[in-house]
Amino acid sequence: MMKNICKIASVSLLLLLASCIKSDYDTENCPGLYTITPIVPVELQQKKNEFLPNTNTSVMYPSGEWRKTEVGPDNILELTKGQYRAFSLKGENEQVGLHFGTVVSVSSTDGAAGDPGDFVGGYIDFNVDGGLEDWGIINYDVPTYIQTRILTLKVKIEGQNADLVESVTATVDGITLSRELHNAFIENGERDRYPALSTGYAAYALDEVDKDGFYTDSYRLLGLDGNADQNLVLTIHYKDGFKRDFNYEIADDLAGFHTKEVTTPWIIRIVLRTGADFTADIEDWQAGPEEWIDVKPV
Repeated sequence: MMKNICKIASVSLLLLLASCIKSDYDTENCPGLYTITPIVPVELQQKKNEFLPNTNTSVMYPSGEWRKTEVGPDNILELTKGQYRAFSLKGENEQVGLHFGTVVSVSSTDGAAGDPGDFVGGYIDFNVDGGLEDWGIINYDVPTYIQTRILTLKVKIEGQNADLVESVTATVDGITLSRELHNAFIENGERDRYPALSTGYAAYALDEVDKDGFYTDSYRLLGLDGNADQNLVLTIHYKDGFKRDFNYEIADDLAGFHTKEVTTPWIIRIVLRTGADFTADIEDWQAGPEEWIDVKPV
């Protein structure tokens, strides 16, 4: 949280002071003048303390009432003594919501995570001591964080039964459905996985085949549950209706998901060789941020 004070000498401020004093308030209970400034996440900033426009910003007053407010240096709030909370979100959609001002939650069906969209957000708690401090405007910066990240699965089938494959589906469990807003994606953050308040899974339909022959699908996630393992179940569907599941524990393959190259998709790329008995051996396996995994050696 960052607080700074801007000096002003306007007629309106003098009138506000005079009105407050003439109304028999003591100066401690006079409203102070405040502004709220959401700040672009560090990973996305073009310059220090860049203002994040077009945010959905609300302030919780000491009474517990939430009020939506305009933000920025030209939108001044008159706040009296007490404890406040301000939060800002940008890019949220109908499938993701905020509860109690701090918990972000994505909709789900039978534990399957909905799409949380691409959004950023954060909040601060701050205390107003009362009175106009040195006749100035006090600003509070609200730091925001990247709240979602894409996990992409790429699967290529080779071997004797490759021509019999019709499609590939998958699930990944240990996926966050709700968590604290501050437990987001931060480059070089201290914790790679935060505990989730509720956990589910992501369902993949790898129905696209890229130019390299990989069945591919992507899912945007709120995070990985730090209290659960992440398991991948690949289901290979063959043309005659037969299907086969393959299970992989992938927690280690997701190390860094919350803290490395957080602005890019994280990719798990698998090459499987199917045998005549419909088994599948791993030919190749890569996992990591898109910027890292796509680097070709010189």
